[in-house]
Amino acid sequence: MVLDRDGSFDGKLIGLLLDNSPEGVFLVDRRGVVSQVNRVFSVMTGLGIDSVEGKSIFRQANRGQLEDFLGPVRSKLWQYGFWQGSITLDLVNNKIFKGFLKISVILPKSGPIRYYLCQMARREQPKPENSLMPGNSALDSLTKLATLPVFTDRLKQAISNAARHDRSVGVIILDLDRFHIINDSLGSEIGDQLLCIVAKRLTGCLRESDSVARIGADEFGMLLSDIDEGPGAVRNSGFVSQKIYEALAIPIHLGGELIEVTAAMGITLYPQDGEGPDDLLKNAETALTHARQMSRNTYQFFSSKMAETARLRFALESSLRQAVDKNQLCLYYQPQVDLTSGLVIGAEALIRWIHPEQGIISPVRFIPVAEETGLILPIGEWVIRSACRQIAIWRDKKLPPIRVGVNLSAVQFQRQDIEKIVKESLEETGIDPKCLDLEITESAIMDDVEKAVSMLNRISKLGVKLSIDDFGTGYSSLSQLRHFPFKTLKIDRSFVHSIVEDEGDRAIVNAIIAMAHSLNQTVIVEGVETDAQLGIMRHLKCNEMQGFLFSKPVPVESLTEMLINGKRLQQAPPCPSDQAG
Repeated sequence: MVLDRDGSFDGKLIGLLLDNSPEGVFLVDRRGVVSQVNRVFSVMTGLGIDSVEGKSIFRQANRGQLEDFLGPVRSKLWQYGFWQGSITLDLVNNKIFKGFLKISVILPKSGPIRYYLCQMARREQPKPENSLMPGNSALDSLTKLATLPVFTDRLKQAISNAARHDRSVGVIILDLDRFHIINDSLGSEIGDQLLCIVAKRLTGCLRESDSVARIGADEFGMLLSDIDEGPGAVRNSGFVSQKIYEALAIPIHLGGELIEVTAAMGITLYPQDGEGPDDLLKNAETALTHARQMSRNTYQFFSSKMAETARLRFALESSLRQAVDKNQLCLYYQPQVDLTSGLVIGAEALIRWIHPEQGIISPVRFIPVAEETGLILPIGEWVIRSACRQIAIWRDKKLPPIRVGVNLSAVQFQRQDIEKIVKESLEETGIDPKCLDLEITESAIMDDVEKAVSMLNRISKLGVKLSIDDFGTGYSSLSQLRHFPFKTLKIDRSFVHSIVEDEGDRAIVNAIIAMAHSLNQTVIVEGVETDAQLGIMRHLKCNEMQGFLFSKPVPVESLTEMLINGKRLQQAPPCPSDQAG
């Protein structure tokens, strides 16, 4: 295979290869970073696409095993540009993959080799008697459902029949909610049993003329053939979706646990939403993405508005990937002020994207995309390391030490080795661990409290501070909070906005501060914008504040100047309750 003159791929050709190959396909660059994988790879290995793309291949299997294997392979690739053979790999999800692997060099028109095409297949098995399906890729080995290539072929046939008889075809893509948590907490064997039960329930919801397939690690596709046209197609597919939710709602007993299954579904229809299988599957995925952004157990029909939204999102994702590579990201800092001395004692590091054409792009736009695509992992690691390096620069300038808060997303907390990254950053910079403050939201730690407590205790032992961010907007309780090693509690800005007028919000903030102080925690209030709000916070014995009243988030040069000049918070007038007393 040869690259275009500029070293890029033909996107349509690569997409066609990935979607239609009966083998697990993945592209690796010369550093070992996986750039693309297909769904068949995900099904074969049980590794989610988002957890593989953009990551080193050495993170997906036993590193020593891979290095031993790749030694002789490299020489073959150098000599012949191709290698094939049997492999056995211990994967990070505790599964063992046994199969056949082919690796081909992708030759550029000029310059060094940049990419390798890898194709994996399970070892051949005897064909079942009377099987009408070609090869061993027709059925998923776990659930015995059709695979994506077979599902796509059946969709083609259904479209052809519908076109001849003026009928419609429906495609539903279903994604299980939080399946990775079940897999991680109860084990992959329980996860596999759950997938088999779900597969059986889905099959029971459809007619014999319809079809179910496993098209991803925890994704299923359903084909509704020969359904009514127009509004009837919407009604029929909506009815099937409701039937599926009712079937999945029955709790499942596995591993001594009662598991409740929820899912998101995206629905697309022929001929309204597309004329070919590729269009219908792509649009169903778009609708599924919108359903995921709503609540659990939600389905969404595809619309042209979704397509435009998806187009803009894809463009943003592509630009964001380039931003990471081209160093377009930087950190701004919002000062945190001690309410007794008025001095700057900390700052929250906030990521900014400086686009060469669009200027500053709001984190509100790009952080959700980063979390959905997994880009938040390399971005989050960069933030931690950059904050530590900046702390070291201030130390070397002999400036007063301040702590720097770094936000951890739920995706990072669940999928990244935060302890390792923090430990390496501290060793690299030699900073005082107390100067680094990791801020974690309530929602990020409530899915698996026991696991979260264990991880945070390990991180706390490194000497860094831990803060619970946006407190009051999540689901934690005092009984849960006392188990975590948090040193600081940050009150969400939503309570501050109307605290002057709303006695209810004031009472809530008062209770939160009293609770935190009983646990020997420092309290920071976010979003302070007026003297009146500041006066109330001082009256309620809040320890620290951050907000536009003192400073908006600023570039590092501006914060450095504040520290050099010893900028202080001015005293606010007494709050109304003080004057009355």
